[in-house]
Amino acid sequence: MASEHRLQFRHAVDDDWPEIFAADARAFGSDAPRDDALKANERGRIANEDVVIARDPALPGEPLVGQAMYYRLAMSVPGGARLDFPGLTWVSVAATHRRRGILRELLTRLRAKWHAEGHPIAALWASEGTIYGRFGFGPALFADDVRIDDRQEMRIPAPKQSQVRYATADQFIQVAPALYERWADVHPGVMLRDELWWEDYLLDDRPSARPFTTGDRQYLLHPDGYATYHLDSTAPGLPAARIEEVVAATDEAHTELWRVLSSLDLVVTTTGTLPVGDPLRFKLVDLRGVKVVDHYDTLWVAILDVPGALRARTYARDLDTTLVVDDPVGEAGGSYRLHIADGTATVTEGPGGTGEIACAITDLGSLYFGGVDARSLAAAGRVRASSPELLTAFADVWRTAAHPATGVDF
Repeated sequence: MASEHRLQFRHAVDDDWPEIFAADARAFGSDAPRDDALKANERGRIANEDVVIARDPALPGEPLVGQAMYYRLAMSVPGGARLDFPGLTWVSVAATHRRRGILRELLTRLRAKWHAEGHPIAALWASEGTIYGRFGFGPALFADDVRIDDRQEMRIPAPKQSQVRYATADQFIQVAPALYERWADVHPGVMLRDELWWEDYLLDDRPSARPFTTGDRQYLLHPDGYATYHLDSTAPGLPAARIEEVVAATDEAHTELWRVLSSLDLVVTTTGTLPVGDPLRFKLVDLRGVKVVDHYDTLWVAILDVPGALRARTYARDLDTTLVVDDPVGEAGGSYRLHIADGTATVTEGPGGTGEIACAITDLGSLYFGGVDARSLAAAGRVRASSPELLTAFADVWRTAAHPATGVDF
């Protein structure tokens, strides 16, 4: 067996990309090759210096045996501020080279780069639930896959004149980015889309790129939001609808868009994904009209700089305590005085305040967007408070005005 020191780790160069694309497709089971347009879009969103690869010089051709990289992204945090962060992605190790420390070396190198660049947090969508806690990431946001089997009626009567209309792709792209930005203002955790990300969104709907079972994307517009979906008419019987995205900057837009989506003509089943906390089921006459078929984690967050991360967002109540953070994989551990007043956090090194809260860096990442309750973590032995009252206060500070969401799967 080759030892770890024989492996070569370095940043990518242009000539590495054919193998990078092949390794990604192999690792994640892609059965549809990327065409030139998709490859060009990906290359525009990921710089060579943000990619670390591993090659094995002991084998013929020095094959690529591991890779990890990141998108340079921004997201909304509680309070509405935008925070730049590295979005870890395309992580894989060849099945021929497991248990050689490749993944740890790849992520150690990327974390050192993020630390040098001064990023307070990093994030990813995890393909497996047991890997990334070892590298400081905690599950922070969650979603439900849902199914609607019958036409549903809203509790709120329909307006005399609907503001929802169908649009073409060209009409959609003229207004969707601004509506998406407004949605990010309301919901923390939303990843922002630049021009290349919107291009990727549109490229993904070409017949050559989308699943063969779906028809053209349908676009619904409202002055305060939009929705997109596909119809699948290939199965026997009536068609099914797959809701792709619902973006609503107001409750009214959310209601009116779902009024249409939950009662599509001649559709036997409608499926989609809702962020945990979405109020759809409470807007229906039949509370059971929305059935949850799967519940899973979406965004995982790593806190790289405790003071920097905590200062970036706002909070729901005042608090003054000592926060003790254990970080076995990075340099963010230590004891901090966490003083929150009027929604703003002041974080200084060293103890102070009343009582003490202790947790691992992964659990702080889970709490960051308000999608996880500190009392649940305490019940699991992952958050420790010096008093029940302090635990309640600590749980309350993370509450957000609107439920968190994500918006981009990377």
